[in-house]
Amino acid sequence: MLEVISIPTFNDNYVWLIKNTENNHCCIVDPGQADVVLQVINQQNLILEAILITHHHYDHIDGISDILNASANPVQVYSSIAIEVDAPVTLVTENSQLNLLNNSLALTVMATPGHKREHVVYYNQTMLFSGDTLFSGGCGRLLDGSAAELFSSLQRIKALDENILVYPAHEYTQANLMFCYAVEPQNSALKKHIEHTAKLRQQGLPTVPNSLKNEKEINVFLRTNEVTVSMAMEHKLLDILTSEQAVFTALRVWKDHF
Repeated sequence: MLEVISIPTFNDNYVWLIKNTENNHCCIVDPGQADVVLQVINQQNLILEAILITHHHYDHIDGISDILNASANPVQVYSSIAIEVDAPVTLVTENSQLNLLNNSLALTVMATPGHKREHVVYYNQTMLFSGDTLFSGGCGRLLDGSAAELFSSLQRIKALDENILVYPAHEYTQANLMFCYAVEPQNSALKKHIEHTAKLRQQGLPTVPNSLKNEKEINVFLRTNEVTVSMAMEHKLLDILTSEQAVFTALRVWKDHF
């Protein structure tokens, strides 16, 4: 049986730890900080088997070396580009298949350029580790990728099974939902989720994971096909937007200055 644990790091990052509860083998996603991850591994007597990297910002990778140095057993690192660490590195690309935790966890790799060109996500029929491509209520900033690339990446994620739970790498939900509300103030599902999120944060609880189904109801970056979203952007820009990609690009620019 698999269990996913959120490990808060820095101000708003999450490292995701997936463990097989039958044998205590585990893997982790985007460990930007080592001490808190090692604390969980040691407290639960876990055996670290693999590290998955979505992209190569410091807050996603800086803990890797210390975690590897503290590990008593071999650890496999999965990355979309070469990385200098004292462990075997398996390069992954579109449709790479990973079998982890004694074959109890099967994941597929999807290339999702946009936030970063090398960005990938890891998913199966029940979970999606989305890094900085998709957040609850939002998406990543454009750094060395383009709006067209990120729009395409999000459309591909949107087409996955809507019951998948999305595990992003940051706790950005409340701020993201305020932007979504500025775009779609009449969205009843969004209003309900804003209230739900506020209650979680008041209790100090994570707002993620969230289902892809719910994200498609509340996240304006996945709702570029909705008239309410396109009309809001046309009203703001005083211009006609002729494609979903144009709507997405306008949303991303607005969010950058929101």
